[in-house]
Amino acid sequence: MSYDFLMMKPIAALQSPEDVREEMLALQDSKTVIEGLDKLAPQIAWRRTEDGGWFGSLDGEDTWYEFRIGEASDYVWSVCTSHGATTRDLIPAICRALGVVAFDGQAGTLIAGGSD
Repeated sequence: MSYDFLMMKPIAALQSPEDVREEMLALQDSKTVIEGLDKLAPQIAWRRTEDGGWFGSLDGEDTWYEFRIGEASDYVWSVCTSHGATTRDLIPAICRALGVVAFDGQAGTLIAGGSD
């Protein structure tokens, strides 16, 4: 079982999940996303998927992470972690590094990176 996050790049401030609409989001280029993730966590193991997208896996200090990024530019991509993890520290770090906001589908909340 996994715990899922949708990663989105806002073009304006998102205060709540109700603010998430296509016109509030920027398209994200898959190559740029992967390059940003590689800078943050170079140990991510990537492979191509049957549909031409990318799948990355990482055994982090706090839980495992799986990254699913489509081949074409898109408004969202996903990160999955273990449902049993007590922390998911990489999620805010990804938000800071890539300028994205994470939608926590289980809690129904938005996670921004904030400042260090």
